[in-house]
Amino acid sequence: MKIIKPLSIQELIASIKRVNNIYYSIDGKTIFYTTNNNEKGELFELAVNGEDTKLSRDLNVRGTVGYGGGDFDISKYMAVVSDKSGSIFKINLKTSQKIKRITPANIRSSSPKISPDEKWVLYVYEQGDNNGIGITSTRGLSEHNQLVISSDFYMHPTWHPDGERIAWVEWDHPFMPWDSSRIKIGRLDGTQLKLLEEDCIDGKLDASANQPQFSPNGKWLSYIKRNGNWDDLVLYDLNTHAKKSIIKRNDFHLRLPDWVQGSRSYQWASDSSTIYFIKYHQGTSSLSKVHINTSKTESINISPYIWASQISVSKTSDEIMFIGSSIREADQIVRISNNKILPKSLKSGHEQDFAAKPKEISFSTDDDSMVYAWYFPPLAQKEQSGLPPCILNIHSGPTSVKHPGFSLDTAFFTSRGFAVIHLNYRGSVTFGYDYQYALHRKWGEAEVQDAIHLIDALKKRGLVDPKKMAVKGSSAGGFSVLNLLIKFPGLFKAGICSYAVSDLVDDAQFTHKFERYYHQFLTGDFSTEYDRFVSRSPISHLREIKDPVALFHGAEDKVVSPNQSQKIFDSLTKRNIPCIFKLYEGEGHGFRKQENIEDYYNTVIIFLNKYL
Repeated sequence: MKIIKPLSIQELIASIKRVNNIYYSIDGKTIFYTTNNNEKGELFELAVNGEDTKLSRDLNVRGTVGYGGGDFDISKYMAVVSDKSGSIFKINLKTSQKIKRITPANIRSSSPKISPDEKWVLYVYEQGDNNGIGITSTRGLSEHNQLVISSDFYMHPTWHPDGERIAWVEWDHPFMPWDSSRIKIGRLDGTQLKLLEEDCIDGKLDASANQPQFSPNGKWLSYIKRNGNWDDLVLYDLNTHAKKSIIKRNDFHLRLPDWVQGSRSYQWASDSSTIYFIKYHQGTSSLSKVHINTSKTESINISPYIWASQISVSKTSDEIMFIGSSIREADQIVRISNNKILPKSLKSGHEQDFAAKPKEISFSTDDDSMVYAWYFPPLAQKEQSGLPPCILNIHSGPTSVKHPGFSLDTAFFTSRGFAVIHLNYRGSVTFGYDYQYALHRKWGEAEVQDAIHLIDALKKRGLVDPKKMAVKGSSAGGFSVLNLLIKFPGLFKAGICSYAVSDLVDDAQFTHKFERYYHQFLTGDFSTEYDRFVSRSPISHLREIKDPVALFHGAEDKVVSPNQSQKIFDSLTKRNIPCIFKLYEGEGHGFRKQENIEDYYNTVIIFLNKYL
């Protein structure tokens, strides 16, 4: 085995520019993108020669509705951004990037969208427990004006090219957006652009619809809709009101779950004849285009990139781009012209000289269900001989997925002699909706069973040392980690839990609005099945934990109370079970500050080296 010098966590963090969103300028000559840099969101304009101009100055560019996302939009003469304060700011692109606030700071905002005449901005807002779509003038600071209300949640506002119609996505409790979202079109009129009428176009329970886009020529409204086990791409004729599916449940997904605002997995070409789209299948993604008149699809080679998101299409050329990652390269702006990948746009994008090559592991459960995982072998041999120690990672969500693209977390541990395994248990996405919904009322059971079957499969293939295993997860993944430690004491030598869900009763009563009824899918009806929530909660069975545990939590977490981790720590230390607890000030549900991320990894590696 080659001797690999592990990159320090400081070097890894400093070298990766985490790109969140991308758009072409209207003339196609520059690219606009946002990044996170040590907890601060920043907007840049990237010229053809590779030179960056930071446009956001002191702003903290970040959508603040729900889990965020939908942080900016651009037009010919301006950019608009959602700031962490909740306000929306206009950046004038033609007058030395002058910045002006255009909404007050008494709301949360995401997904600002500039009207075709650049006079108005739509946005999704959250004010207390109320959500809606607002509208504001681009001329200067104005009051928060409600445009669309009455539903519990909103996403994906968009303008028709005529500026007189808009479309959006909405849904209501007790469902999540991937369960029962619907698409509406509204007509605007008047000097203050009031909503005159609205029509529901599509979407219902078990047939959710999202990502509405008007074609550049104004003839069509396109959207993605669940159809059985997969997705359709649907065109709605705005004149005849006829619908046609140009892609129809073809063994791949066209979208990922809407955990954040502003997700974009397809986009129209400027001539309105073609749509470029991302296909998601079994934890990987690829790129294609479809001709709307014939429904003929063509694949576009994006190798070596194996994961893609946030597609954008130039309005002046055949160039397209997306945020992509490969086995060795972190999220990067990937540009394609004439079916060829262009040179890298971001000089600071990180690429590993050596990276663990993932191997897909599939195995069957007791009921003959196929389950999937990614196995990353160690890059370096630890001092002891034999099979490597391994870390089993349980992804969060739980309605989510782990793809095999470059991960700082995976690179950190594989470069230090650990094998890393990512389990895409039943309930994960990109494997069909039947697989995704197999977790219904079985959270805390199905994924635990899958983890045990995975370990058996890894043992049989001689990939892990059963005496040197740790299990790791955050949020919902931390919930699964605790359940594994409770139900199978001694199987793992250590558990790593970050802001873990441990008390389902507390979670059902006090979590934030977005996930307030998520437990109905995962666990059951809290009003009639209280005992089920108690029995499924790790907090009710802490005495069964016999193995060392490391706990990490943000002091300002509004999703999972830090008190849940504190109770675990108190219980384990009282029984002399090795346990550490790090509470990070100024952090929420996830860690953004570089010093805290560094401390987390340094603490974890010391902890693992001690017990594995």
